Amino acid sequence: MEKILGIIGGLGPETSCSFCLNVNNGVKKVKDTQPQIIMENVPMSDKALDIIAHGGFSAEVLGLLVDSVKRLNRVGADLIVIPCNTVHVFINDLRKISDVPLLSIIEETAKECKTKSFQKVGVLGSSTTIKERLYAAELQKCGIELIVPNSTDQQFISNCIIRIINQTFTPEDKNKMIEIVEKLKTEGAQAVILGCTDLFLIISQEDTTLPIINSTSVLEQATIDSLLSPKIEER
Repeated sequence: MEKILGIIGGLGPETSCSFCLNVNNGVKKVKDTQPQIIMENVPMSDKALDIIAHGGFSAEVLGLLVDSVKRLNRVGADLIVIPCNTVHVFINDLRKISDVPLLSIIEETAKECKTKSFQKVGVLGSSTTIKERLYAAELQKCGIELIVPNSTDQQFISNCIIRIINQTFTPEDKNKMIEIVEKLKTEGAQAVILGCTDLFLIISQEDTTLPIINSTSVLEQATIDSLLSPKIEER
């Protein structure tokens, strides 16, 4: 029996849909069938999105995620993923209430950096991702040093993420993001993590000579690998 994937999406919507399609196509390249996928598009308010992007706590976001994890467990998901870095601040809470594994985009991206033998990397992400040291903690376990943007640049990044999600970002936003990447490079970063799943919509490897680690792509591949691995036991 094939594994059933549960995706918690809507954070933001374009990335969630792209993630679903890429996982579907990745599995189809190996097998002659599509994977069974259940995607929840959580009803996130703009206010809650703004709060969590800028480093605040949102009970609304946590509640939506908890409800979604519970629903996906009830309908038979064998694996749950959330293509959003910021809400991984709640990953431990969500794992406690789930009978099935939740893949962590943070953990998988840290593993990717270790595999590539990076010793010092920069990260672009929301203020919550930076403030809560989501990447710092996991990279430290791998013996990798993290470089983060200064406070002014971090404020810009969080605001820009909101504009990307709302599809209102500008060419000036892209230029500023590239400028921040170059700053991280001068500070010794050997690579930069796109630590927000929507950032690939504004910046790519073509924009810099510094290696880009796209956390969205990393989670996609980890999800594909998990779906293709044998199902150990039936629930």
